[in-house]
Amino acid sequence: MGKRSLIFLVALAILALTLVACGGNGGDDSQTGATELNVSVKDEFNFDPNTLSVKANDEITLTFENTGTLKHAFALLKEGVDLEHALEEDEEELHEELLLEIHEIASGERATETFTAPSAPGDYVFLCTVPGHAEAGMVGTLTVTP
Repeated sequence: MGKRSLIFLVALAILALTLVACGGNGGDDSQTGATELNVSVKDEFNFDPNTLSVKANDEITLTFENTGTLKHAFALLKEGVDLEHALEEDEEELHEELLLEIHEIASGERATETFTAPSAPGDYVFLCTVPGHAEAGMVGTLTVTP
């Protein structure tokens, strides 16, 4: 094999490795259009962060991590459902008002759900559905922009 052929093969191998390293979605949101959100428990009865923002109709991957000591949950209410109304409903009625729900998870656990952001811009309430937790302040807002 000549020197040129060897240089060509080495260059081709380097190019191939570079493409493999940069390829796939590997968490690169620009490839898939997906938005990743991370929410955790802060000070036992607060979400961190308690405000989130996404674009309408985007694919969202939300990871909820329970860093508190109690069990916690994450639920996103449908458009127009306010917190007070949601807190007055029984469990079955509440499920009909949700866009997303991550059921109770224990301390130290995390759960991930993927969903499509609402098409209507606006503010959507999220809360912990464990009885008494939302009343204690475990609520937040997801803002959907056009």
